[in-house]
Amino acid sequence: MGHEIYSGMSGGMRALQSLDTLSNNLANVNTNGFKADRPTFSLHAPAHARGVPADSAEGRLAAAFSVLDGEATDYSQGALKETGTSTDFAIKGDGFFRVGGEDGQTFFTRDGAFRVSPDGFLVTRDGLKVQNSTGGNLQVGTANFTVDESGQIRAGEEVKGTIAIADVEDRSILAKSGSNRWTVPPKVEFLKGTGQMAQGYLEGSNVQPVRALTELIAVSRYYEAFQKGLEASGALDQQLNTQVGRADQ
Repeated sequence: MGHEIYSGMSGGMRALQSLDTLSNNLANVNTNGFKADRPTFSLHAPAHARGVPADSAEGRLAAAFSVLDGEATDYSQGALKETGTSTDFAIKGDGFFRVGGEDGQTFFTRDGAFRVSPDGFLVTRDGLKVQNSTGGNLQVGTANFTVDESGQIRAGEEVKGTIAIADVEDRSILAKSGSNRWTVPPKVEFLKGTGQMAQGYLEGSNVQPVRALTELIAVSRYYEAFQKGLEASGALDQQLNTQVGRADQ
């Protein structure tokens, strides 16, 4: 078997990982506040090839192995959709809603489709409590309230608190954890987000469907090309083995 099959397999695996990411983006094209991802790769030579001269044929082949480094998230703004519902919110600009569970874990989200729980707290659809800018959870009483651009909540003349718009200095430390949320590492300092609050609106996904579909088709063809390359390599190996077998007879 020729060594070229390994770089071909590496490229095919890279294409498959890209397909997974693009497919997930397309699946979330209608998810509130969803942010698209892109896989990031780098070239690395296998450990056993690191002593091979870089300018040799073997060295150039060894350096053709692509390795998945991770995924980069596009945090650009999604389009705002007016709903007219008092418990729906969108952030115009940078920042995240801070929500937390009973275990004290804090999450970030851009999905502002909230509701009021039976005990009067502002919560996500699955029950995580929306946090106040001064810490703690927001208890609003009923859905009869107004929110200004700073996130301050008023029920009549009474101030109920301010919805936290938070951010971090380095967003690469955030990790998607499902349910359209990001986990924040412990002991990370929260910054005040610079975005403004919009009541009665929801932010849409920032996935561009036509672009994502075009990329999906391109990567699919890219994967097919690697498949054909591997098939051709296998056929050449088979022919070589046949010729060697004849020469030995």
